[in-house]
Amino acid sequence: AVVSTQSTGDRSRFGLDVPKSVILQEYVTLTDESKHVLTREIWRRIFRYLLPGSLVQCMKCCKVWLDWISDPIFWPSINLSRYGPIFPDTLKSVVLRQPGEIDLSYCTITRKQCDWLLPRLPNLKTIRLSGLPMNIIGSLNGPLVANLRHIDLRWVDDLNDWGLRDLLSVSSGRDHKPRFRDLQGLQLSGCPLSDDVINNIIRYCPNLKHLDLSYNSNMNDRVVEAICASDLIYSLTKIDFSGCPHVTDKSLLMMKKCYDLTWLDFRSCREVTRGACVRFAHSFKKELIITEDKLIHPPTVDVYLQAS
Repeated sequence: AVVSTQSTGDRSRFGLDVPKSVILQEYVTLTDESKHVLTREIWRRIFRYLLPGSLVQCMKCCKVWLDWISDPIFWPSINLSRYGPIFPDTLKSVVLRQPGEIDLSYCTITRKQCDWLLPRLPNLKTIRLSGLPMNIIGSLNGPLVANLRHIDLRWVDDLNDWGLRDLLSVSSGRDHKPRFRDLQGLQLSGCPLSDDVINNIIRYCPNLKHLDLSYNSNMNDRVVEAICASDLIYSLTKIDFSGCPHVTDKSLLMMKKCYDLTWLDFRSCREVTRGACVRFAHSFKKELIITEDKLIHPPTVDVYLQAS
């Protein structure tokens, strides 16, 4: 027998009413009391090939499989997007699985539930909160979310410049440094932000690699100029300005200052010409190609995978 990877101390710290210890059986016991020929380790290898929906169905088969599949190794990410209503048992099951990524986009989670959940996910690196109201987004102001590396806030209709500044500027600990100074990805597509918001992003997220400001009519060449005058030129690898009508060819000329760019999206930018994109790709220090009209990326990149 093997003790579960989720220790009793961890479970009590998370405030969960669970048994003091969970012993994992090595075999499934059949109806005639004999042991199934496959061991736990072999089943684990099989389970790794299954999608989350299939894993959930397998967990319903028997108590042994339930215990085996509850191991966090099978749950690097959990998708609750458009899910609802969310009950306490759902939140507890998320905590027991300790995912590195969670998608809560457009779900019916409450602020109280979010405040309870996030501090109990210390391994969380990516969170997706697209389409949720700002009062839910405020849960990111909690004291235990500084480990996040990617935040998706696309289409948060009431997220304005002041709200984003308050979110990013909260300090962590006694050093009074911004808690999201190590953030690598920030997606703000469709949010009603002004072009001045870039100053807060530069100030509080100096190590960004992926910045999404797409589908915002207020984004313009001033935003790109501010980026290229900051230390973000050393870290940014992916920038998305698709659907921004006031970004022009001038932005492409300035972006040559960025050292490690591998992905630029200017689709649906009517003031950006394909010719300017071609000239940028041909003159940039890295090998880049253009697909889908004005999408610039390396020739070996899967466009549909990277778009997420």
